[in-house]
Amino acid sequence: MDGRVREAILNAPDSPGVYIFKRGGKPLYVGKAKSLAKRLKAYLHAEGRIGEMVEEAEELELVPTTTEEGALLLEANLIRRYRPRYNVRLKDGNPFLYIHLTDEEFPRITVVRRPPEGGETYGPFLRRATLREFLRVARRLFPVRNCSLKLPAKGKVSPCVEYHIGRCLAPCAYEVGEEYAEAVEGLKRLLRGDEEGVRRFLYGKMIEEAERYNYEAAALWRDRLRAFQEVVGRKRERRDLWVVASYDREAVVVLYVLHGSEVGDVYPFYVSASIEGDRGTLREFLSMYYARSSDPPSVALTYPPLEEDEIAGVRVEPPGEAEEEVLKVALDYAQSKLRDVLSRKERTDPALVSLQKLLGLPDVPRRIEGYDISHTFGEYKVASLVVFKDGRPQKSEYRRYKIREVSGIDDYAAMYEVVRRRFRRLVEEGGERPSLVLIDGGPGQLKAALRAMEEVGVEVPAVALAKRYETLHLPSGEVVQLPLSDPALRLLMRVRDEAHRFALKYHRTLRSKRYGASVLDDIPGIGKKRKRILLSHFGSVDRIRLASLQEIASLPTFSLSLAKRVKDYLSGKG
Repeated sequence: MDGRVREAILNAPDSPGVYIFKRGGKPLYVGKAKSLAKRLKAYLHAEGRIGEMVEEAEELELVPTTTEEGALLLEANLIRRYRPRYNVRLKDGNPFLYIHLTDEEFPRITVVRRPPEGGETYGPFLRRATLREFLRVARRLFPVRNCSLKLPAKGKVSPCVEYHIGRCLAPCAYEVGEEYAEAVEGLKRLLRGDEEGVRRFLYGKMIEEAERYNYEAAALWRDRLRAFQEVVGRKRERRDLWVVASYDREAVVVLYVLHGSEVGDVYPFYVSASIEGDRGTLREFLSMYYARSSDPPSVALTYPPLEEDEIAGVRVEPPGEAEEEVLKVALDYAQSKLRDVLSRKERTDPALVSLQKLLGLPDVPRRIEGYDISHTFGEYKVASLVVFKDGRPQKSEYRRYKIREVSGIDDYAAMYEVVRRRFRRLVEEGGERPSLVLIDGGPGQLKAALRAMEEVGVEVPAVALAKRYETLHLPSGEVVQLPLSDPALRLLMRVRDEAHRFALKYHRTLRSKRYGASVLDDIPGIGKKRKRILLSHFGSVDRIRLASLQEIASLPTFSLSLAKRVKDYLSGKG
């Protein structure tokens, strides 16, 4: 570490502020702290990328601020200005699209990726199709030009097709100064999200024209008001849910746009990871993203949770219980996108590396087998085996089992049976052995599986994952509780959930065959066609049993007497 950098760290004040590591006068990394003194002491013994950056730095500049909020704002501005190498940076180009309104005498509307100097910029918009639809509606409400013609024009100009279809007032051809200024002002209100202001503006213009007996113009403003209300009526309170997945220098930040309880859209962003970890990556990215947002959400929900209560004017909170399910989906999606990035670079899935370290395995567990048991109060007992290779499901290798040797409800004995059958066959016939066995359940199911493998003479690492609290049970008896965002836990949850889904599917198939093949077929007068009609209409035998005589009799080919026969048979009277 450079002596000047060490000295600056040791003399840092105990106050909020921003710190800038530099080399050759150029910023390498910009960070903020509630206490510069406490935060920077961590850099004295830094390792990994942080240590690499500190060794490279020749100078450390400290900029104290009066508040933590001031430090956050300054940090965001400096990162945008200098784009330091060790801070978060977008990859694969800049995906943000903005609407730019020029500051000409007759402003024009343009779509840009990098906002130019002057005028006003609104956004960001993440999908070109969304932006195109917004502009289509906006320019019908407020006909502002989008051409590059220099105005006022020299000589006579004929209005183009944009004027004739009502999307431009043609200031190039007509004296529309006052009307054009009103359209620009209305467009600005719309872009700023001032829905009530836009509504009042449109309504006022309609009434104004009507009072002048300009009924044609009043009807035009009425139609614009209706179009605006239709668009706004489809909008609900918006919340942004953000998650991040990272490995080494690669990171994926994912945005789930929530309208009420529904997911409106999903956007992945590929960035370079911050040396401050996932929280640093997320905080820096949100500072960059919301700094130019003209239509911010009511709240940004972040995972992992951030220390800040507000970023760039947007309230920040951790997700609550209401977002628990969509959070799990978002974390899985982020991990899958990260795997895609790493696979293109021929890098090992970080979840597998994390799992190897967690369990102390000699090698990365490239092949994971998951087992689950499914039954209904001891009936139709089945088991499933699912296979994941390099973090991805291999459905051609899935297997399903009927439990033959266990009577009643005994999940431990059922797990023992299926694992013993699986590994006995593996020993006898050969095949690829798993690197890790995952059992759906707790310590009881895990002990049964280990006993089955020991009996067959096979030694494979095994763990169990209990669903209620997502706790990991190890053969040693240790119980591990990992954070929900941990990549190893996310992978194990995917394997466990897939094993559960596959077992439940087989269980339902057997149960439906039982109902379909014996219960209904034993009723006189009910053949394949009528059985199909009953099941397609009611969905199950239980629902048929609860249906009224009139409901059954109203079905095609059924009569009241036949319906009574069905009801009597299912109720035990037949």
